Amino acid sequence: MKIAKNYQKPLIIAAVLHVVLLSVLIFNFAPSVFRAPPSSALIKTIQAKAISASAVQATVQKINEQHALMEHEAKMRQQKIVEQKQALQREKIAILKIQQAKIAAQKAAEKKLAIAKAQKARQEKLAQAAKQKKIATAKALKAAKAKKLLAQQKKLQKEMIQRQINSEAKNISQIQAQAQQQGKIDKYKAEILALIQSNWRIDQVNDKLKCVYDVFVAPDGTVISATLKQSSGNSNLDESAHQAIMASSPLPVPQTPALFNHFRQLVLTLSPQGILQSVGTA
Repeated sequence: MKIAKNYQKPLIIAAVLHVVLLSVLIFNFAPSVFRAPPSSALIKTIQAKAISASAVQATVQKINEQHALMEHEAKMRQQKIVEQKQALQREKIAILKIQQAKIAAQKAAEKKLAIAKAQKARQEKLAQAAKQKKIATAKALKAAKAKKLLAQQKKLQKEMIQRQINSEAKNISQIQAQAQQQGKIDKYKAEILALIQSNWRIDQVNDKLKCVYDVFVAPDGTVISATLKQSSGNSNLDESAHQAIMASSPLPVPQTPALFNHFRQLVLTLSPQGILQSVGTA
């Protein structure tokens, strides 16, 4: 251990005194030998030595006390150093614990913040997903409605077009049927006119004269009656026309009831100008 400068000199003195004391003790405890009584000079020397030994003893005691004090002070300083080291160590530990607590608190706060951010991000993501789903659902519903409406419109349009086609086809069929029917009617009328014309015998009369007869015909064409509806003013012309109608019985009429209805009652207009102008139905 390194000794402080304040204690180097007392330690050197103490070492010298220890050497002197050791020498005195050796001298005092030497074997006793019978000698002659010392002279007065010798007695003075011994007294001087005795006085010196007492002083040495006092010095030694003082040195021992100083030495003990030094040891005590050294121990106190050592204890103080140890206590300072322990206090410093405790302070370091306390500071370390504070730092660790700060780090732990900071990590906990960071972790809490990270969790909060993650939860917020997750909630925002879920909200965005819900919003997108709602928009997609609305779009899909709108598209489905539009598609359904379009399908309905197409169906209605198709049905309308089909009804129009059917109606036109029906009209065409009716027109065609009517045309065919009218063609048959015209054919039988032409035959009736030709037959009456072949049986009509008339004298020279005014060509502008004409007479009209209502003629009722049986389904087999037999003329049931021929009634003068409008006279020409010439009885001979009226009568010759009546004879021609009756002479033409049976008239050529269709056997189909639907067509025969057009010939059940005829209105015949007869004139010398055209022999027979028209055949109508009542």
